[in-house]
Parts: sequence; structure tokens; C-alpha cells
Amino acid sequence: MNTRLILSNIREHQPITRAAVSRKVGVSRATVSSIVDDLIRKKLITEQGYGSSTREGGRPGIHLVFNPTSSYGIGVDVGGTKILIVLTDLDGNVVHKEEYPTVHELEGIITIIKSFINGSPVNEEDISTMGMGIPGILDSENGIVVDAPALRWEDLPIRAIMGKSFSFPIFINNDVKCALFGELQYGAGKSCKSLAFIAIGTGVGCGIYVNGGLLEGAHFSAGEIGYMTDRKDVEQGHFNEVGKFGQFEKRTSGSALKRDGKTAYDWFREYDEGKEDSITVIDNYLLDLAIGISNVVCVVNPEKVILGGGVSRSLGPHLKKIEEWVKKLIPIPVTIERSHLGSDTGALGAVAYAFMQVEQY
Repeated sequence: MNTRLILSNIREHQPITRAAVSRKVGVSRATVSSIVDDLIRKKLITEQGYGSSTREGGRPGIHLVFNPTSSYGIGVDVGGTKILIVLTDLDGNVVHKEEYPTVHELEGIITIIKSFINGSPVNEEDISTMGMGIPGILDSENGIVVDAPALRWEDLPIRAIMGKSFSFPIFINNDVKCALFGELQYGAGKSCKSLAFIAIGTGVGCGIYVNGGLLEGAHFSAGEIGYMTDRKDVEQGHFNEVGKFGQFEKRTSGSALKRDGKTAYDWFREYDEGKEDSITVIDNYLLDLAIGISNVVCVVNPEKVILGGGVSRSLGPHLKKIEEWVKKLIPIPVTIERSHLGSDTGALGAVAYAFMQVEQY
């Protein structure tokens, strides 16, 4: 615990001397020096120049700085049509990135990752961890894919299987929850203690971070907002079924707007052109989305709601209208933004999630 505390303080306040670290963390200088020496041996920090002399004219202390290239991590975002893999240093700087067509066989994914590592500028022994974001319900504690219909995976002990092929620890989670970590570490959610990330693509999902921790739920299904329903669904006999789109998804996903020979992009483009039927479709869509966001805010009270996924790229000019609806629907303040990371969010989030897991263990 002292090691994590000291390392995080050096990372946050660098350049900083041993004496300053001791004062900030409330740990004796002898303990700080011992831990710092160990961190230097592990190349997690380096010494760099001197600080100012003490008030009494004593010898200035040596500055310590965090070394982000002491280790690397891999982030894998497994989608329905593509697999995006990134290799980053400890600060999330991407040093290698590749995209592949999705394969459904786990052995094929292992082969792809091996090829990615071989083609990267980093040796495998310098990689400390790997995170994987997978579309579906996952038991993240035990590394099991409970159900991933898009990949035709069910009750798959993916971490145990992949652990036989790689020397570093592997962590898995739902792809949207991984994207949440990407925004928390590197995107629009920096410094947020409570955050909701809503991914709007082929389907709709949500990752929720509350008071400094990921909300998983009793069955790892927290954030499955695609299944949200309203009274009209019940009156019309529209109920949610396993393996099928939920009622909220049917109103707010990209698939919901893929009709009459048009895509979501087409509907938004025609809205901007002032076409009457598109204005009706998009206005109804924005209201349905605002209602869903309002319900999420009422339940978890996040500081921000970040919108990601393919459809979110068309929402920029309409954020104000969504915010106005949310303000009318609920008396709880919240900021609504689009993702800052774009299509890399899931892969960057997967590696950020893995780094956080390694730090905890």
C-alpha cells in the first residue's frame, strides 16, 4: 500500500524529492528511500536533476520522475466486425496499433495477438498486462464470458485459456465498461468520481463508475440499459427477450434508425437539410434518448454522461437539445458530452482497465 501511495504521488507531483514525498504521504524518510530505491531498480521511476537547497542551506534533494516506458500494456477491443489492438506505455501513449477483421475462434484471436506483439517495437517480456473488451455479459472476477451472442461464445473461460499462451496477466470485461475506463483515464471523464458512459452503436449499452468504483451488479449486468422499458411497451405487448434487442435499444440504437433504406447518418444528414420526415424521426429519437439518459442520471447521479459509439458522431449539433430535454425531465444537474477518444475508446479503455487491475493486485 505504501508503494502504491508513493508511486502515485511521484506520478502526480513530479519532479519531486524524497523529502517532499515523505511529507506528502506521511511516511518516514527511511521508508520512502527504501521504496524509492526499489522503484528505481524496477525502472518505474528515475532520478533527474536536483531540487532547491533547504532553508538551512543543506544539500538539495534529487528529483524523482515517473518512467512511463518502464512497462507496456495491450488493449484489445473485440467487435462484431473488427478487432482493434493497441500497445501503450503506462501513461496511455499508443506506440503500436493494428486493426483486424473479427474472428470468432479464440485460437484465431490468440494468433492475431501474437502476430501483433511480434510486429510491435516492444518485446513480450516488457509487457506487464493485457485487457480485453468483449461485447456481452462477462464474469470479470473469474475471467469467464457468460454470454456474447455476437461472437457465439457462452460460458467460455477465456482468461484461463489465454493465460496458457501469454506470460502476463489478462483481464476481461464488457466492451462498454472498458470504454468507460478509457474516458476516465484519457478522455472526457478525467477526474470524475462518478461517470456514466453510454455507447450508441448497433445496440446500446452503459458503463457506470460510482464513487471511485465500477458498478458491476449481482450478475455482472449493471448498465444493460437497452432493456429499459416504459408503460407504452407493456400496453403494446412489447417485452424483452434473451438474445434479442431490448425495447430501449429498439428506439435509440443505430439499428433503430436503419430503416426505409436509410442509415442513422442519412437521417441526421436529411434533418440538417430540413426534410420534414427526417425532422420528425430525429426529434422523436432525441427525446427517447433524453428520457433514457434522465433515468440513468436519476439512478446513479453521475457528474457526467459521455456518449460514444458510431451514432454519437452525429449527435454533436444536437447535444444542446438533449440537455434541454434532460433539464425538463429531471431536477438533477449533469453534464452531457461526446467521447473525446472516438473509435479508439474501447481498446484504450481495455488497457487502462488492465493497468488499474494490476495496481490493485
